[in-house]
Amino acid sequence: MSAHNQDTLAVSRMPHVLELNGIRAAAISIVAVAHFGLGFIVPGGFGVTLFFFLSGFLITSLLRIEFHNAGTISLRGFYWRRILRIIPPLWVSMAFSVFISPFIDYDTRVNMMGAAADLSFLTSYSSLIPNYHGFPGMPLWSLAIEEHFYLVFPMIVMWFLPRSTSTRLALWCAIACTGVLILRLVNVYFFGIVEANYYFTHTRVDSILFGCILALWNNPLIEAHPWKPGVIHQAAALLLLTIAFATRSPVFQETFRYTLQGIGLFILFTWILQVRVPIVTAMLRSRIAQWIGLLSYTLYLVHMLMFSLAKSLQPALHPILQAMFAALLAIGYSTAMYQIIERPLGLMRHRMNAKNEEVAAAS
Repeated sequence: MSAHNQDTLAVSRMPHVLELNGIRAAAISIVAVAHFGLGFIVPGGFGVTLFFFLSGFLITSLLRIEFHNAGTISLRGFYWRRILRIIPPLWVSMAFSVFISPFIDYDTRVNMMGAAADLSFLTSYSSLIPNYHGFPGMPLWSLAIEEHFYLVFPMIVMWFLPRSTSTRLALWCAIACTGVLILRLVNVYFFGIVEANYYFTHTRVDSILFGCILALWNNPLIEAHPWKPGVIHQAAALLLLTIAFATRSPVFQETFRYTLQGIGLFILFTWILQVRVPIVTAMLRSRIAQWIGLLSYTLYLVHMLMFSLAKSLQPALHPILQAMFAALLAIGYSTAMYQIIERPLGLMRHRMNAKNEEVAAAS
């Protein structure tokens, strides 16, 4: 490791924390319930923000550990693991959406322009693509934002850490979050762009960056003496989230909302991962939460598709029963996907990680 980097970690590998899988389950549950007809009560967008924050925290934590162990970061290894994680379930689900689309009452079908945009991870800018009709029932815009981010961020970490500290990189991430907020404000007040701020990569990437900041500064999982929020900090976090949920102005929603949520989640994640509150811990560690967390990626890909299929197959059912039917369809499909594709590829990724750790230990 470079002498310029004074970071010290308390672990040499990422600890397995059940709460993180439980948070995944909470995130997909929030998104699905909102899309199943309760979006006027349940803030579905917050579930996506949770996914973004968790992703930034986990991946940046893994990058820090890899750099700490080996003194560098293998971009090839990172991108191969990312491809194995994302692409196979995505492509299978895309094919499935096309296969069942004739049985669903959609106004449009996927066209070449839409398919090319979705396959190229350009869905977050689909509003700028003429004649765009992507894969039906698949919310791929958020996946596009993540892939844009991770195409670049590991290179920044690899270049930055040998020359400075993780704390300083966290500061630059915070500056970038401020820049993203400014971009949202510019879009609203200078260009009249409001709703599209929700989908554009350059106006939503701060939700991932807030998770990166927690991974880089006072990381509660890999540092020896991280900051522990007190009661006042916890109350402040809940107040910020309450303001973000309660303020219904579209301008506020598509500008300051994500900044307040990011700050609130920074505090709450730090608290949840260090302070064991029995009821919260029990919920996040429950078997059903762990199971849903394992399936969360594919569930996110297909839950809207399954809701449309459920309504088409059983149009006379009460909407609540349709939502329950859709949930069963989505869980069944996702379970099969996990057993046949995700689990075997996950084991392959773990073997790649173990090989990297062996190389690092021998160096």
